[in-house]
Amino acid sequence: MPPEGPVRVAMAPDAPLVVAGLATLIVSVGARVVPAQLPSERAALPSVDVVLYDPTRGLPDWLRPGTGPGWPVLIGFSWTVDPRTQEQARTDGARALLSKDLPAPRIVEAIERVHLGRLTGFVVSDHVQHEAADEVRPEGLTARELQVVELITSGLSNEEIARNLYLSINSVKTYIRTAYRKIGVTRRPQAVLWGVQQGLAGHDPAAAPHGRG
Repeated sequence: MPPEGPVRVAMAPDAPLVVAGLATLIVSVGARVVPAQLPSERAALPSVDVVLYDPTRGLPDWLRPGTGPGWPVLIGFSWTVDPRTQEQARTDGARALLSKDLPAPRIVEAIERVHLGRLTGFVVSDHVQHEAADEVRPEGLTARELQVVELITSGLSNEEIARNLYLSINSVKTYIRTAYRKIGVTRRPQAVLWGVQQGLAGHDPAAAPHGRG
């Protein structure tokens, strides 16, 4: 189920321009994700939902992920997304690594998906999600095709999928056609059934009507 209210995002200590720029960037997208003040002590960390940090700058021990309900998700946020930085982010306990060169809508989308546990890859850079080496997607689906099938399974219409993924409606239909061919279905109800069997349902189907596809 999606979280109630916007996702509260705080930035770990970084260059002042980066911290201020991230807050401005998030505000420019809307109310789905909101900037939050980083707490000054570990005990107060559950007051935010997500903490972004740069693996190349290091992670203060007090920001390392904790356990228990309400603890914030840690996400790497760096200009560098090479294998060494990826490994450092994983070691730190980050759930994903985002490139700072992404446009605002893609950063917000990725933060939301990581927070919901729905991101299909570890690294998000240059509008492409690069999967971890040990991750195998079903039926050879691309990351984007899998995203589209996930949203179909969750009950979103083609128009809603386009808005969620910042794609044109024609692009969505193309991804649907190629995904359907790979998973061996021809109709939306069959795709929904396939998605449920794969455990892809994550959104509230009642929140959006079914579209055609």
